[in-house]
Amino acid sequence: MPKSHESTKMPGPRRKNIASSLGATPKQVDRELRAFSRAAKLLSSDHPRLIDEHPKEWVAIYGGKVRVTDKSLDALIARLKQEGLPANEAIIRYIDTSGRKLIL
Repeated sequence: MPKSHESTKMPGPRRKNIASSLGATPKQVDRELRAFSRAAKLLSSDHPRLIDEHPKEWVAIYGGKVRVTDKSLDALIARLKQEGLPANEAIIRYIDTSGRKLIL
């Protein structure tokens, strides 16, 4: 007999263990995923504006806003660090006017 859907749910303590193995609490993981989702939506909805304002530049979005732009990826990462913004939490994208997409 197939298992019911109820038997596949993870108990609360198990979810906390998984979240802690990620280095965060479940609330922190939720908050970071929501922030990433907002930044990704901004990137998609503002893409035409970004093409006009930052053609052939690297753009870093953090906290739902374009925070840093630069012509080179290395310079962009350095500027993020100077601003005290975590590069590993920013959405970084090259604004290519040819139609190709490169998202990091």
